[in-house]
Amino acid sequence: LSLCMMACICIASCTSKQQQETVVNNLPYTIIPFEKGVENEKQVKLSEIAEKITFIPMETTDASLLTKVRANNIISVNGTIVIPCFYLGAWAFDENGKFIAPISRKGQGPGEFTRFICVAGNSDKDLIYVKSSYKMMAFRPDGTFVNEYKIPGIGLPWESSIVMQDSITLSVILNTTGQIPHRLILSNTQGDTLKAFPQYDHFEIPRGMNYIYINNKENYLYEYKDEAVYHDYYCDTLYTVTRDSLLPRYLLDMGKYKLPKDLRLEAAFYTDDAEQAKKKALNYYRPIFLENDRYIVMPYTTWNLFERDLPAELMYYDRQTKECIKVKDGAFVNDMMGDLPFCPDARIAENVLAEWWEATDLMELAEEGVKLPENLKNLKEDDNGVLVLVHLKK
Repeated sequence: LSLCMMACICIASCTSKQQQETVVNNLPYTIIPFEKGVENEKQVKLSEIAEKITFIPMETTDASLLTKVRANNIISVNGTIVIPCFYLGAWAFDENGKFIAPISRKGQGPGEFTRFICVAGNSDKDLIYVKSSYKMMAFRPDGTFVNEYKIPGIGLPWESSIVMQDSITLSVILNTTGQIPHRLILSNTQGDTLKAFPQYDHFEIPRGMNYIYINNKENYLYEYKDEAVYHDYYCDTLYTVTRDSLLPRYLLDMGKYKLPKDLRLEAAFYTDDAEQAKKKALNYYRPIFLENDRYIVMPYTTWNLFERDLPAELMYYDRQTKECIKVKDGAFVNDMMGDLPFCPDARIAENVLAEWWEATDLMELAEEGVKLPENLKNLKEDDNGVLVLVHLKK
């Protein structure tokens, strides 16, 4: 299964306070006590949850200049790190940060994209996929083009897809107009639709505007141990996706932090009361899932998506203790190497979380007294950024 960066057969959000595994229709799923976690704030040292941390400065060459990095879509394929940049393409580096090759380029021909959307990786096949409008392209880690095939969709830049082991592509279709008929589509390498999961959450949008707002940590579709997992834009249920069904996997018990329907973007943010709605939306949260063997790490923001400068908060769920913990100050305290705090952008491999830092931001922090590892002390302003990898305990 491979990853590239919605399900509202909405099982009503469960308000039960139980934390143990539950069974619905004979299918196991886990209730995550998010509301309780918000009230359970602690300072958490990285060494409490992690085995190792590494800092990888990406080599800077004329052919590998990275700008507008899409941090939530960084992937690793058998040690090859792929850094995607919004609309511009992707670049491959080895595990030490040495530049290997660009992955695809803009153009009209085979192996070229007209609109770069995201990347995916299949470690079993040693392939990197690039999604463009209406097609997926496969490459070797050295940048060699392998093949391409059509995929269904509406060609929007925030769609995402994963490629399953049997070369079946699973694509998310965000309900940007309120009237999109499907939310997930399974297709083959000929572009034929094998299964379309209907979208039941239909609504009208004032003035005919698109309403979806995305932040750079969003992951509506991800892989975990060869399973596809889907999280809808508004729904508090996460689903395991099979060839013919959506199976409830997690229920987020959001409690008082669940967004009321009258404050959804399409209902409130294009009205005369929009400013008041934005203020109210600060009290409701939208978590993002980074699933691992023991810890489910959840960066989260408020539903006021117009306040771009608001810092993300951070929570994690411990599968062993069944406890949700809000991480104080929105980041783990780095007590392992230097003292740069850690708040993940993505999970790039099993039990490996990643955070992207621009070189200029790290230089500013160093001037403020933050201690950086030795291999980052000679960073220059025009250098590529740094990828921080944290290997979690199992």
